[in-house]
This record gives sequence, C-alpha cells and structure tokens, in this order.
Amino acid sequence: MIKDKHQIELLALIFVWFVTVSSAFAAETLVLGYTNLRGAKVPVPLGVDEGIFARHGVDLKMVPVSPGTLGVPKLLSGEIVLFLGNSEPVVGAIAVEGKGLAVIAHLGSEGFTLFSRPSITRVEELRGKKIGSSVDGASVDRNTKKALRKLGLDPERDVTMVYTGFQNSSDRLKVLAKGDVDATVGGTDALPDLGKEMDKVRPLVDLVALGIAVSGADISADRSFIGKNREALLNFARGLEESFRLAQSRPDLVRRTYEKHLKISNSLTIEWMVKDYISAKVPARPAPNPKVIEAYLEELQLKKSDVSKDVNRYLDASLF
Repeated sequence: MIKDKHQIELLALIFVWFVTVSSAFAAETLVLGYTNLRGAKVPVPLGVDEGIFARHGVDLKMVPVSPGTLGVPKLLSGEIVLFLGNSEPVVGAIAVEGKGLAVIAHLGSEGFTLFSRPSITRVEELRGKKIGSSVDGASVDRNTKKALRKLGLDPERDVTMVYTGFQNSSDRLKVLAKGDVDATVGGTDALPDLGKEMDKVRPLVDLVALGIAVSGADISADRSFIGKNREALLNFARGLEESFRLAQSRPDLVRRTYEKHLKISNSLTIEWMVKDYISAKVPARPAPNPKVIEAYLEELQLKKSDVSKDVNRYLDASLF
C-alpha cells in the first residue's frame, strides 16, 4: 500500500509538472491584419504554414484588412494587434494625431518601377508625354510625381498627368499597353497579368534606384501593446526572422505559399512573382527601416511642416 501511495504521489507530481510546463509554453495568440499577401509579405503566411511561429510559442491568426487605411483604427481598437501593410497611414497617425503606434518590422520595399512604351528608352523622352497615375493625391500619384521630379521633370509643366482611377498596378499597366498613356508607375509583379501584351511596356526606371522607398510590407503595433506583451512579441520577432530567412532560401515554399493564399491559377504569374521575390533586394533582417519612415515624412512635411522628423518617434527596433 505504501508503495502504491508513493507511486500515486509521484504520478501526481509528474502531472502537476507537466501541466505547469505546458502552460509555460502555451502559444500566445496574436491577431495580425494584412492588406494582401503579395510580394515581400510572403514570409508571414509561409511562417504560419510551416509552423514556425507555433514553434516559437505564437499562434498567429491572420485576418484581411481592406482598405489598408483601416489598419490604424483596428490597431487602436485592439481588433488586431499587428498590422502588415503600407505603414504610411501609421506614420501619418503618429505625426498628425499623436497616436501611440510604432512600426516594428520591415520585410522589404515594393518593386515599383516607372514603365514606358517600348519606343521610349530615355527619361528625356518623357517630356511632353502623358503619364498615367491613379487618383490625384493618392500614394501612387505622390510617388509618381516624386519620381518625375527626381528625374528632372516638373509634373505640372513638363508632362501631362492622366488620372486613370486605377489603384491597382495591373490595371494601370494595361492602360499603358493599350497606348492611352506613355508611362506609368507599377509593381513588377503585375507584369504577367498583361499576358501577350507584356512586350508593349518596358521598365524605364526603378524607383528604389531613385531613393524612393515604397513599402507595403511593414508591420506595426500599438506601443501600449508592445509594452504589455513584450515576451510574446519577442517570440513573434524570432519566428518572423526565421520565416524571413527560409523564404529567401526556399523558392519552392514561396511558390506554394503564393499558390495557397493568392488563388492564382496562372502558372506564369506565380513563377514571375517567385522570381521577383527571390531576386529582390531585401534587408539582412526584418527590422524597421528608417528610410521608409523618412520618405513618408518627406511627403507629410509638404502639407504639415511642423511634424517631428525624429524617426524614433515612429518606429520601435527593440525587438530585433
């Protein structure tokens, strides 16, 4: 009987220990809102699918957020705790409204390029031509005009801006391919959508080469959440960094992730997107990029000159 009693006590202790350890390693649920899962955003769904975040103790729930401007109110309300997308609205909310948000990660700049008709081979030849944009004052429009200025062209006098109303790169490139405009800014991953019309456009200037950092793959969070959930976010950052490295080394996993989450049936489009991601210039680590913040502040200062220029007010690099 004594032996049985000792065995029962030992089993009870083992059970308590098991429950304690299991609780300690229980996954922390984090809800991440995303605008889309194209381009540089691919490490996040890849990490979820491969169980990387789970191994780091994070149960990452992904929910779509559209349009991306809803990312800020959803972060502030706690509906999501992480936002994956363009950080421009986040920077604006901090600079203009004093919101307690921060950009905590950067997965890479978008591959935006100024495309032209094939007959246009030099920037000088854009003078007097029609430049396709999206909507007057929209992000694409601002970056298009900034690119023109950096190229020595005044968007008000040297060219004619044509507002297509299309925010999507694919739609603007189709307008270019039809010959309705002479040039437009678009994402390189949209080229396969042109199909046989692809030879009717040509890449003229890479916006990154002009110093225009465009990022739709930043991750932002509420500063109060960062302070209260630091350990969970450190685990998330570890999982993100592992996913980031894996995506760069495994094009097959990138392809599988795109196929699953983007529902694209055109194999040519998928292959192009995989090649575009693997060949892109990505940062060594997914830490927040001050250059992206500075680019957004440059735009904000045109409307509100007294915004803080201290990038540390807009980002938190402590997780990396």
